[in-house]
Amino acid sequence: MTLAAGMLSLVAVLAGILLFQSWRSHGAASEARQAFGMVRATIRVMELASAERGPMNAALGSDLPVPAAVLASLDAARARTDASIADLLALYPNSPNPVDDADRAEVERIRQALDAARLVADQRIATPREQLTGQLLWDTVNGMVRVIPQWQASMLANAGLVMRNEANAPSLLSLALLASDLREQAGLLGSTYTPALTRQRKLSAEEQFRIERVLGRIQGLRALIDARMATHPDVRASQVYARMEQRYFNDGLDYLARVRDQASQQSDEPSVTMLTLSEIYVPLMASITQFRDVVLDEMERHIEGHRSAAARLLSITLGATALLVAALALALVQFRKRVIQPFALATRIIGSIASGAAPARIPPGKYAGEVEEIFSALRVLKENSAARKRLEAERDQLIADLAHMAETDHLTGLLNRRAFEKRFEAARAEWDENQPMLAFILFDIDHFKLINDTHGHASGDQALKIVADLCRKTWRQSDVVARVGGEEFAVLCRTRNAQQAIEMAERMRACICARPLTAESGAAIRLTASFGVACISWSHAESAGQLFRCADELLYLAKMNGRNQVQQRTLG
Repeated sequence: MTLAAGMLSLVAVLAGILLFQSWRSHGAASEARQAFGMVRATIRVMELASAERGPMNAALGSDLPVPAAVLASLDAARARTDASIADLLALYPNSPNPVDDADRAEVERIRQALDAARLVADQRIATPREQLTGQLLWDTVNGMVRVIPQWQASMLANAGLVMRNEANAPSLLSLALLASDLREQAGLLGSTYTPALTRQRKLSAEEQFRIERVLGRIQGLRALIDARMATHPDVRASQVYARMEQRYFNDGLDYLARVRDQASQQSDEPSVTMLTLSEIYVPLMASITQFRDVVLDEMERHIEGHRSAAARLLSITLGATALLVAALALALVQFRKRVIQPFALATRIIGSIASGAAPARIPPGKYAGEVEEIFSALRVLKENSAARKRLEAERDQLIADLAHMAETDHLTGLLNRRAFEKRFEAARAEWDENQPMLAFILFDIDHFKLINDTHGHASGDQALKIVADLCRKTWRQSDVVARVGGEEFAVLCRTRNAQQAIEMAERMRACICARPLTAESGAAIRLTASFGVACISWSHAESAGQLFRCADELLYLAKMNGRNQVQQRTLG
């Protein structure tokens, strides 16, 4: 009886481990499906919130009183967004878990931010048209744009959960997120025309720069999507991918290029209105959404298939465990030598796999019948465990690469503006009296537009890369260096005094002057740069937030005084 009890206990442990592994796999698949549903619902909210800008821009571009059809279109767009937010909130379970409550509260907070942006838009729509400046119009559009990154941030936790629990998630989900971001940037590109078309004037230089910046982001996203599509031939072969290439990247961008040409050359009333632009351009963006949904559908099929397989495995494990326990209870004595020893070995192997240690060697073909089947299953489990570790390592690397891409300017390899602002706030928080002076240096390449216009954008890109390379060689490792605009760079550094900051800026200016650039045509281009250096001492730390504005003014002064020089001011 003691031997029987011991044997049955051993089998119970083995069965429990197998059941736990199967149950955990099933639970992870179910968790991934729930998290994916929230991610997809959030992407839908982002799409509809972005789509609101189309009828909003049309309303801003209409004369007062705004046509009822335009207002009705705006109300319908908002109603669709509100319904999608309600669907998203319905996915959050009613649970005492503080994390769930925090996630739900974050969705509610973003909805309130969206309502506030809508209220501003309604006020501007009702404002007499002669009082609507281009800046007010852009601020209205930008208020709606700023809500989108908040939705993106709110789904990061669920996206990470899907990636941890689903083997195909890192590649498919990143592709879907890139397509979602492409949809947002495509909408933003159309919105940049709102001030000029609404005010019936030419595009300003600042608006031209905004358009170029968004176009650059769109082309970067296109390159990332193309690179990932190479690993998904089934999606690449689908008609929807080719349709996106034709409808948006060809027809859509060509149409906006024609609108841009007209808005750059017109002298009187523009031939294109925001209402016309929305009616033509918005349907062309639908191909992006269709492509994104195809990727999401494919991923959903993978998740459902994984969950179904986990459920089948759990059922098989339950049945096999029950049969095994019954067989051992009836024939313990007869199979003692052929069962007890192999099961003890199997227990050690499973324990090693579960703990992550190197499992013992699985004997090939030593046993027959059901015992051999168990060891075959253990071989599969061992192989799956090793494959899972490899996938986890690849996932972690992908997450790290995505985080690096989010903070890095793709052309120069320097920090981008968003990452620089984060570093600036961190530097302010860590600043103390042991570091007496904080310097903010803003500089850009002189006559950069002339380089692009005369020698081509490839030469302009090469100039940016040269300056970035000089930044890495000239500035100290502790200095924070970023590309914050088209040809504009920023540096944040701690110095002993203002003179040291000026010397550092002069050294960088001299390096740029001494570095020749050869255009594709063979022409030699001399590069120069203008610098604005704003410094502040620890005793005036509360004014550190003025550094950005002061450095920008000094850079402007350097430009006005003839360029290729350093202008400096110490605050306080």
